[in-house]
Amino acid sequence: MPPKHPTPHADQAPTDEKDSLLFSSAKGAYYLVLLQLASRMLTFTLHQVVLRYTTAETLGIASVKLELLLSTILFISREGFRCALLRGDNEDSTLEKEKYEKHASSGEQKITNLAYIPTAIGLVTTFVACTYYLNQIDDVTAAKYPYYRTSVVLFGIAAFAELLVEPLFVLALNRLYFRLRVSVEGVAVLLRCFITFGLTLLGVQNQSSQANAYGVLAFAVAQLAFGLTMAIGYVGFFFVQVKQQRIDKHILFPRKLVAADKTYWFDAKLLSLAMTLTKQSLLKHVLTEGDKMLISVLSSDEDQGIYAFVVNYGSLIVRILFQPLEETGRTFFSKLLGEKTKQNEADVATAADVLLVTLKFHVMLGLLFTCFATNYTATLIDLLVGKAWSVDRNAPAVLATYCMYVPVMGVNGITEAFVQAVASRQDLTRLSYYMIGFSACFMVSGIVFMHVLQLGAIGLVFANMVNLGVRIAYSWHYIVTYFYQNGIRLHLRQWLPSRTTVLGFIISWAVTRWSESNIGWYTLHQKILHIGVGALCFGLTALLR
Repeated sequence: MPPKHPTPHADQAPTDEKDSLLFSSAKGAYYLVLLQLASRMLTFTLHQVVLRYTTAETLGIASVKLELLLSTILFISREGFRCALLRGDNEDSTLEKEKYEKHASSGEQKITNLAYIPTAIGLVTTFVACTYYLNQIDDVTAAKYPYYRTSVVLFGIAAFAELLVEPLFVLALNRLYFRLRVSVEGVAVLLRCFITFGLTLLGVQNQSSQANAYGVLAFAVAQLAFGLTMAIGYVGFFFVQVKQQRIDKHILFPRKLVAADKTYWFDAKLLSLAMTLTKQSLLKHVLTEGDKMLISVLSSDEDQGIYAFVVNYGSLIVRILFQPLEETGRTFFSKLLGEKTKQNEADVATAADVLLVTLKFHVMLGLLFTCFATNYTATLIDLLVGKAWSVDRNAPAVLATYCMYVPVMGVNGITEAFVQAVASRQDLTRLSYYMIGFSACFMVSGIVFMHVLQLGAIGLVFANMVNLGVRIAYSWHYIVTYFYQNGIRLHLRQWLPSRTTVLGFIISWAVTRWSESNIGWYTLHQKILHIGVGALCFGLTALLR
């Protein structure tokens, strides 16, 4: 039976819809970058003060062990479902959608139903993870680090508070409510920063030395405030939306779906995809947080603190820029391409253009970090926290190595975001098996670099680079094959800027390396001259095409 109204060709999305999606995704990336920029700069600034009143051991526990606890709970509980539910509307064919009755939407309602599963998983994950951590703390450790056990419990509660509003978060993300996330998370970050800062200073005021009375508790209370603020913010927003009748309240709660011949709670196809991605996320978590796992096993608390110190500097650009680009890229590619029987040529071409522009941006940023930042890490650390970190420890060398790792993270993030957005369940299942190999490769690299070669934190960064390099190779192979099947050829050289630009960066590295060795950075006068050389090289390089 023909449709009552003319519709576009099944394989062609309306141009205005595609443009609207591209605009919304770009706008979302803009909001998230602003959020990360403001929050990370504030965190970074306050962290410089906190560093002066917190021991390296305390910093290591808070930034490595407890952050690993938090990320483990959140990642395992929600990551797979979140990725799958972003693709929810693309998983049904037009014919399947027509089978549903109007009182049981095949779109948002099935997503809402499934979005409650991470909360249930999170209850179990939180209990198991916190119990394991508490059992690892003996009486000697508890006496050495005050409030350690309490902090573990508070981090667990903070994680579960975020998981309680996961259905609302998924609904907001599918509706492209980017400003909601920016507003709520912005307030939460502010509270976390100032609570950490305030409790740290308060703990020092009662001590004759720089040892802090509250220790890791300052970080734990701040994280709890973050989690509760996220929960209250999302609940409050949707409460207002329902009260003002801008949204149907029933879509916020799970209810049975009604099809032509059956009723059910969970869409089998989407649930299968979510479970596949969840199993994959277990391996991905090992790869993502493997550095913390390795260093917590192979290093002392002080070494963990030094690594956390370097990551705090090195990951600024990752949190400010790469994470928003990855999240909005995944949303954009999911909405534009999804899992369709046949791809629209215009949509595929648009996706290829966006992907290549993003990759070229990461390469340019990588050249900047590798050729400039690596020769200014000692200068930066000395200016911000003094010679205790720039001279007495090998933090500058670790940070310089981390600078070369930063662009690798960016490329891996966007390539994996594309694969997760468009891959079929069969492809994702295959990727899960490959990830077992990636995990083994990372663990072996970590042991070789850290234990055999005794490179410490530098070896850990090298292991991470090997890990992400292998993952990028796999993702790029998938991407090339995907676009080739849709009539578009992609090549690695499309990532690169002109040869003149690359040569300019290489010469700049040599000049700034000479400046660091011969001009120096120990005195203020030397720092000014050294920075001036770098600024001149950067200005000349920026003029190249």
